[in-house]
Amino acid sequence: MSTPPSDNDLWQVFVEAKQEMHRRQANFYQHAQDRPEVLKAALAGGAGAWDQGAALDFLAALSADGPTLLPELVGWSTSHRWALAARQAIDQIPRHQLLPLLEPLILDQLDTADDDEYRRFAELLAHVEAWELLGQLVARALTTNDPHTHEVAEDFTESYGPMWLSKRNL
Repeated sequence: MSTPPSDNDLWQVFVEAKQEMHRRQANFYQHAQDRPEVLKAALAGGAGAWDQGAALDFLAALSADGPTLLPELVGWSTSHRWALAARQAIDQIPRHQLLPLLEPLILDQLDTADDDEYRRFAELLAHVEAWELLGQLVARALTTNDPHTHEVAEDFTESYGPMWLSKRNL
């Protein structure tokens, strides 16, 4: 019978695996011929959870492809499974690039969004501190006939209203 590995041995194997993962991540970043296309395929709805999670982790660590893949990332930001990971990837995109790209992606979807999507979009906008855009989302939410969507507007106005309302008064 063999002796089970010690806790320190297990830890060292884990550390080595993380080092190897980072080496492979750098190799993909530096040498892939069409990173955005590979990442887009990994983020597609038919891709497996491991592909999707790896792509989101990659984009959260290395954001160069984030602007190109923002439509996919915004789509995942409304999912229950990947919302936080998608937000973290989106948050890595420099604000001067992010905000102009994010606005049409969010606003164009609000006409068909349900209350859960409104809430997820609002969470994303709060996460990336897109206050003026969050204010626009809240205003749109108040024009719907859905009481649950109105609740989203009320929740985010209460929590974050001062962030966009103060900008309007300047």
